[in-house]
Amino acid sequence: MKRRVAVSLFATILLVAIVLLVAIGVTVSSKREPAPGDFSYWAQAVADKDWSVKAAQGDPEAQFCVGLMLVRTNLVKFINRIPLLSDVPVVGRRFKKIGYSIDNNIGQDQMAEAFTWIKKSADQSYSPAKEAEKLFVGRVAEPAGRTNLTHAEHETDARQFFHKP
Repeated sequence: MKRRVAVSLFATILLVAIVLLVAIGVTVSSKREPAPGDFSYWAQAVADKDWSVKAAQGDPEAQFCVGLMLVRTNLVKFINRIPLLSDVPVVGRRFKKIGYSIDNNIGQDQMAEAFTWIKKSADQSYSPAKEAEKLFVGRVAEPAGRTNLTHAEHETDARQFFHKP
């Protein structure tokens, strides 16, 4: 009798432990909000739809997407890591740094236009745009007089790059 109780108790504890491990695994592996500086994610998300109309209306996410769309083919991803340590499952991410840059093959007009859109978004405190602004430091001067465009000028700017006849 005592043996059956002990086996039942052990089986119950084992079952509870397995359920807890599965629950923890699902929680940890669930999809998280992308990091503001993860431009690989944002470059894929940008390609899915036309952001120009919303950007012209002043939506900060759309303005960021329009700016990123203009430079996404020129984004360069750098991965600095310590080979053996970065492969350790839990702590390995501390030994892996990912950075981005814009290559030199992009035209200054295109870069200035992208910066203008990203700057408008960052001015509205959109965190991915604040991270993207760092890509332009020292590469493009802030366009004078371009931050206070009217609604019609925003719309014309946005459509210029996405709806060419």
